[in-house]
Amino acid sequence: MRNVLIILFIALCTLFTAGCGTESEGSQGKTEDPAPLLPTSGNYSFRRYIEEKGHTDYRVLYSQVPDSDIVEVKTIVDLEAAQSSSDISETSNFYEETKDGIYGYIVLSEEFPSEWDAEDIKKFPKTKIIAYPLETSKTWSEKIKDFDLEITYHIREVNAEIKTPAKTFNDCIIIDFEEKDKDGNTLRKGNSAFAPNVGWIRHEVEEEVLKDVHKLIKINER
Repeated sequence: MRNVLIILFIALCTLFTAGCGTESEGSQGKTEDPAPLLPTSGNYSFRRYIEEKGHTDYRVLYSQVPDSDIVEVKTIVDLEAAQSSSDISETSNFYEETKDGIYGYIVLSEEFPSEWDAEDIKKFPKTKIIAYPLETSKTWSEKIKDFDLEITYHIREVNAEIKTPAKTFNDCIIIDFEEKDKDGNTLRKGNSAFAPNVGWIRHEVEEEVLKDVHKLIKINER
């Protein structure tokens, strides 16, 4: 379920607290910067479909890393329900919101220290997954050197209405992406929907032989 795109909540959007709420003084007085979009808490249930045939349910938990502006997005899969096993699988992605966008840290579980803090996270490379200011048709590319990949992002819409099994969200950001190898071959492409202060609510990936879809199905108590 984990992938180099680090967009699973994935999300996640969520997808998803630093410095965007400060005030700046202009020639005509004070104006406020845009409010932060990245949530610092949340408990959500998602359903993953492969070619709309089988599905796996999992939970996504948002929390703020102590003494930092970094948000941890933990994905928890009950393998007993998914694969008749008694195991629980957990992975974490880390995000940070700055004045020029939301970044995802490329942290592989096997590399992560057992006793970690924000400084440990910041040692890993990061990639911009949402670019500010938010503008329809904005495009940018990020190179992931460790994996010989280049990911191109395109903001398709910034005020979309997205219906999910959990609820309907307004003012959503829809981002298309395409991942290519070092020779320029497309490995996969898709799109993600991000709801402000909620995170990633939908994620679709198209590969050569299958389509992988993730949908928010329930908002749990925080």
